Amino acid sequence: MSYILNISTAVPEFKIENEELINFYSKAVATQDPSRFEQKINFLNRKTKIESRFSCIPDYKGSNYELFNDHNYKQPVEKRMEIYNKKILPLASTAIDRIFAESDVTVKEVTHLITVSCTGLIAPGLEFLVAEQYGLQHTEKIALNFLGCYAALKALKYAHHIATSDPDACILIVSAELCSLHFYPSDLDEDIIANLLFADGAAAVLMCGDKNKHIENNIVLQIDDIGSAFIPNTAELMTWGITSSAFKMFLSPDVVGAIKENIQHVVTNFLGDNMPQTDLWAIHPGGVKIVEAVQQSLNLTDNNVSDSMSVLKQYGNMSSPTILFILCSMLNKIKANKIENKKIFACAFGPGLNVELLSLSSFNPNDHYIFQHSVKKHAVQKHAFKY
Repeated sequence: MSYILNISTAVPEFKIENEELINFYSKAVATQDPSRFEQKINFLNRKTKIESRFSCIPDYKGSNYELFNDHNYKQPVEKRMEIYNKKILPLASTAIDRIFAESDVTVKEVTHLITVSCTGLIAPGLEFLVAEQYGLQHTEKIALNFLGCYAALKALKYAHHIATSDPDACILIVSAELCSLHFYPSDLDEDIIANLLFADGAAAVLMCGDKNKHIENNIVLQIDDIGSAFIPNTAELMTWGITSSAFKMFLSPDVVGAIKENIQHVVTNFLGDNMPQTDLWAIHPGGVKIVEAVQQSLNLTDNNVSDSMSVLKQYGNMSSPTILFILCSMLNKIKANKIENKKIFACAFGPGLNVELLSLSSFNPNDHYIFQHSVKKHAVQKHAFKY
């Protein structure tokens, strides 16, 4: 078995309000009718339902420029990567420091490190930067790079497999993204929406196996089931690629329809008879329309998706850490109210179209009977779906 002990989150220092982002975008794109273009940006931004975002650079505030200096908004990839290399570890470290400050686990107890990032490619990578800063010289290291929004759930699955095979393991997961470095000026609707949706953030997770001492005296999240699926014939609907000027996201308007048409089949096959017993729904907010598509297909209430919508509203889509922000919110409320046996479903989407799925439950190991019963009776199954 595997258990999530704690989750922490972090955002960079520059909070970008909607008015600032719209002003920035309006200046970045030269059009024949600036007033009409600003109205278009306003309209599309309101549809995102995002109220604020965070960035690692001050540029979006409109006074100081670190990346887009001289108002050159088509900076080369190498300059974007220079800033990524400088900024990614400080943001990741904020989340890491926070999780150890809030836990009784020490850095020296970490046996495995998994890092997640898709907004920068460097070697040595984030896993080595973290290992060096925290003295994890002999820790096993895994890097999940360039996978997109679902990558944090992939990391939780890797950690689950590690903890299942090594019950004494203590795994640190770090997910950090600097999406705002990849702004690219465009007046195309799909590019505008991508630019408006994404923001920066990081999260850290501590996981362990069932023989690790830190599951004692803690309400934890037990991973009950894991699954993965891709929707056939949708590979071109969502892409994340490298150009000479930026990492570019393409989001087809057909993404929402593809998810709405297929998600009920995927989730029903995954949860089976447990679907009616699910209490909390962590839906990756790739955008408000994606959350609404899942909500409508699964007949969920507004309250069911309130955690997902709240994270989107406050932070935007931060790519991989976003689902961890949602799970962090849920876990904090569960711990604060000492709630046991809450059933949680989590899913995230990415290029493919790929869907990663997780089933979890809040669990108190202090109840010796429940703990022993769970260890003996629960068997996590891997789901693969065919159409």
